[in-house]
Amino acid sequence: MAKQAVQLSKKKRTKYRFQKLKMCKKCNRYSILKDEMCPTCGTNLVGIESLVKSILKKRLITEAIRILIVACLGIVFAPTIKTMYYSLFAGLIFCFCYIALTTMFMKSEYFHQLKKLLRTDFRKIQAGIQFDSDLAKADVKEQRLAMADEKLREIGDLISTDRVKIRRVMVLNEIALRSDMELELEGLIPSSYDRDFVKYALEVLKIKRTLISKKCIAYFIHYRDAIVIDFGMDSLISVAGSALRMKLYILEFSTFIEEFLDHFPKERVLRLCNIIHANPEVEWGSLKDKTMRLVAKKYYYDPAFKRFTIETERSVSHV
Repeated sequence: MAKQAVQLSKKKRTKYRFQKLKMCKKCNRYSILKDEMCPTCGTNLVGIESLVKSILKKRLITEAIRILIVACLGIVFAPTIKTMYYSLFAGLIFCFCYIALTTMFMKSEYFHQLKKLLRTDFRKIQAGIQFDSDLAKADVKEQRLAMADEKLREIGDLISTDRVKIRRVMVLNEIALRSDMELELEGLIPSSYDRDFVKYALEVLKIKRTLISKKCIAYFIHYRDAIVIDFGMDSLISVAGSALRMKLYILEFSTFIEEFLDHFPKERVLRLCNIIHANPEVEWGSLKDKTMRLVAKKYYYDPAFKRFTIETERSVSHV
């Protein structure tokens, strides 16, 4: 079946994961999605930050009113005029100090109230995210893949489980990926071998090599036997070639790179030679020797490798 051509939306980024949580006060339901309106009742969703600030504001007003009530009772039952004025001034000063101190420590109070709210409403948050997940499932069934991916991406920002990751990968495997899309790879790496993830990673490798990170390369090395069975040796060759993107990757995965060096295309070998040549102080070990032997054997006639073959000849004659 042909892959679906879609336009993926840009990811909404926040400083903290919890900042994406919203709540419908009418349905008393939480959501992690980007929607501003509740899909059930159409009421505006309130962000969790606004919710916490509202709770703090109500608490501050309630406490201030209690203090003023106590002060008023002191005034009403004061035996003398002097005592009445003392009660009035004491109440006002205490109320002012309470508001000032609370405002001063508002940031710590905010996080304290936030933690309390998240603990209290933990079950409600779980139920709300499950509802969001069901909406994503419905989108997949109706082939609204862009909307399904958006929902699963938002859910994955809060819940980083293999189940959520693989569900999103399965959706992405049905989409025609392009280099102009805001793709993700490292955040989708599961804790065990998954064929759908490897399929997705190899597709990403073709269109955006820069997303292949250290963690992703290590994943392919760890599950190399299963990957070769499902996708063939070329998949490992492609990943080994992508490790040439950075000097640190070359040093860390030198054994892996050396294993597939003979299978690299010309431009990959040339890049490796340039990196080795630009960093003479680095101890490259057997990787450098094997690379130079490969150049002398396979590319001795190529002008692009001329300076490397000359250096190899000089080093051999010096020895």
